Amino acid sequence: MNDKAIIEPKGSTPVRRAGGGRLLDWLSQYAAFSAVLLTLAVAAIVAPAFFSPGNIRTVLIQTAILGIVVLGQTVALIGRGLDMSVAAVMTFAAVFVIQSAGSGNWGLLLVQVVLLAAAVGLANGLLVTWRRVPPFVATFALLIVVDGARLAYTRGQSAGSAPQWLKEIGSGSVLGVPIPVLIWLVLLVVFLVALGKTTWGRWLYAVGANRESARHIGVPVNTVIISTFLITAASAVVAGVLLSGYLGYVDNTLGSNYNLNSMAAAIIGGVAFTGGRGGVIGSSMGALLLAILMNLLVVMGLDIFWQQIVQGAVLVIAVVIQGLRARRAEGS
Repeated sequence: MNDKAIIEPKGSTPVRRAGGGRLLDWLSQYAAFSAVLLTLAVAAIVAPAFFSPGNIRTVLIQTAILGIVVLGQTVALIGRGLDMSVAAVMTFAAVFVIQSAGSGNWGLLLVQVVLLAAAVGLANGLLVTWRRVPPFVATFALLIVVDGARLAYTRGQSAGSAPQWLKEIGSGSVLGVPIPVLIWLVLLVVFLVALGKTTWGRWLYAVGANRESARHIGVPVNTVIISTFLITAASAVVAGVLLSGYLGYVDNTLGSNYNLNSMAAAIIGGVAFTGGRGGVIGSSMGALLLAILMNLLVVMGLDIFWQQIVQGAVLVIAVVIQGLRARRAEGS
């Protein structure tokens, strides 16, 4: 059996599809892009203030921070996993930055955030591979552990204000482009190359499509799975640091919505919840869509609970489309 046969789920199926199947394929792969265009058209009619330069800049920064988390979540989902601990990792990383900034010990800060990403990612990966714990259960347990460790570390108090240098990174610009957006775009290119041009990327799609088949052709399945959780933890660390710089402070609710939003963005962007299909371009468009929707609700002056309704609705629609597509694939 060759690699091409194993990685087939990444691309289109060779079976000729009827009109309904092609529509489902199109919705699954391009729904986020189409929804972005539709939402912008609606915004131009109902909330022209959305397109003010200051607000567009805000949307781009919010998209970039969510987009960085989504990059890691995309990798986990392609490998037939998911990570529910990213929000806790984001908050803990921001706490480390705030507290280390006061002492000026940058070496300690670097060690802390690296160890945080490595410890959480490795723990998630080992629970899933060695102990055969379902990814949702394993990562949710780590969310509780990391949150508890952070509360013990800070004694339950908010960590305080971000240092000036971090505020400049979180809200600053280079040649008119916000720094978080530049970081996101660089990471997007790195992930795009890693998934599409490397052996690890081929292994990841193989593991997501069929773990046993991948193992039979020599793919180090457990190593690949562990790497996905290391990547999600590292992405969460970067996003948490940038978010604290953008907001200018850290509190106990920092990053609380990023578990749901990162999964919703990836799935609406065409990443299969069952693994083996999708990519970072589609999931990044999903992140842009969610950022636009959330910001548009604020510009329109709607109550905060509408954000949760929209987030849930987007996720449900994406899962329904993916489920219909998977059912049709099984029947073809």
